Amino acid sequence: MPYSTVLYERINELLPHAPHKRMFGGVVFFGRGHMLVGVFGDGMMVRVGPDAADEALAQAGVRPLASQPNRMRGFVVVDEALLDDDDVIADWIARAQVFNRTLPPK
Repeated sequence: MPYSTVLYERINELLPHAPHKRMFGGVVFFGRGHMLVGVFGDGMMVRVGPDAADEALAQAGVRPLASQPNRMRGFVVVDEALLDDDDVIADWIARAQVFNRTLPPK
C-alpha cells in the first residue's frame, strides 16, 4: 500500500531538518539516530515508547503498529483522518520526541 504523500509533506514541514528515508513501504523520520515518526499507508507511525503506548492506544483512531507476525512495542499508528490540523501532528511528534530523549544518541 502506498503511503500518503500529503501526510508526508505535512510532517516534513514540521520536521524540516530531520533525516528521513523510505522503509517498510513508507517513510520514516529520525531523531538522534532513532526512528521518531513515519508515514505508512493512511496513517502516521509514532514511536511513543512502551510506557506511553497504552495511553496512546486508548484514543480512538490509534492502533498498534504490527509487523508480521508481531506487534512492535512502543509504536502506534494514528489514522490520517485524526490529523486534520498541524497542531495535532505536532502534538504526536512531541510525544515521540519525549520518548526519543530517553534513548542514547546513535
